[in-house]
Order: sequence, then C-alpha cells, then structure tokens
Amino acid sequence: MAECWPDLGIKLQASLLETQKTSWLSIAKLASLLNPDPQKAEAELLHLKYSRVELRATLAALKSLPQLQAGPMSLREQYFFFREVGEAFPAACVLAVASGVEKEAIAPTIDRYLDPQDPAAHPTALVTGTDLMSALNLPKGRQIGKLLTEIQIAQVEGKVSTAAEALEFAAQLLN
Repeated sequence: MAECWPDLGIKLQASLLETQKTSWLSIAKLASLLNPDPQKAEAELLHLKYSRVELRATLAALKSLPQLQAGPMSLREQYFFFREVGEAFPAACVLAVASGVEKEAIAPTIDRYLDPQDPAAHPTALVTGTDLMSALNLPKGRQIGKLLTEIQIAQVEGKVSTAAEALEFAAQLLN
C-alpha cells in the first residue's frame, strides 16, 4: 500500500503519540489478530493490558472495517465514516486489504483521506453554533449541533460553499 500511496505509508509508520512507539501499522496487525466483534476485541485488549490509546485506535480500525468491506459509500456515509474512524484510517485500510478487500475498491476513499482539502475526510466549518444562534435567533441546544452537521454534509455534497449559503441552508432546514 505504501508503494501506491507513499503518504499513507508515512502515516502507517507514524506513532500513535509522540510518547508511544506503537505505529498505526502495528495497530492494524494487532486488530487482525483479535476477534472481529469490537466488544470481544475490547475485552481481549483489556485482558492483555494494552493502553487506552492503543485500545481506542484498534477498536476504531475494527469498527470501520465493515464499511470498507461493504463497498462504495455515499458522500453522507463517507462524512460520518471519516468522523468515526479518525486517525485510525490508515490502519483500517491495511486491515481491510488483509481481510480480502481489493486495494482498487478502497482507492477512492484513500485518495479522499490523503487530500487535505477534501470536505468529507477533513471538514472545515463554514459557520459556528454561535453564528447560527445569532443569525437565526435560536437558543442553545441539540438543534444547533444537528444543523451544523447538516451544513457540513451539504458542504460535502457541494450544496453550500460559503458562510452565507450555510446560513441560508440552515434557515431552509428550519422551515
């Protein structure tokens, strides 16, 4: 995989933390040895006394595996997938290929991840919750978070690209 995507190879060799020598490739190897059920894998990792950081990274890779195995995802699904897998994405890719997924099948997802400007893999907020509350006269609450998520997805889908469009989109969602 490092031959096809050198930047992914670099990320696979990187440590989880500066203070820890465990690499993302090591996490992928560890995940491949565990029970595929995340709950059982967590119990195994706890029994083996792995650190919290290693546990979270390994479980993130394991939990994302079914989505990579399932095939193409919609833009909305990709947005939530990248939010969920986070930094464990390189390990999840290695785990997917080790489980039989063709590299070509996940190539578009890898390309998205490696593009720092990609809105699905690396979202940037057009507006904040404060912006929504003041522009639309809304109170604090869960509704703000839901609106921010929908705005982010609209940005991924190419429906909005500016703060003004995002606010207009949020207003439409409220109506």
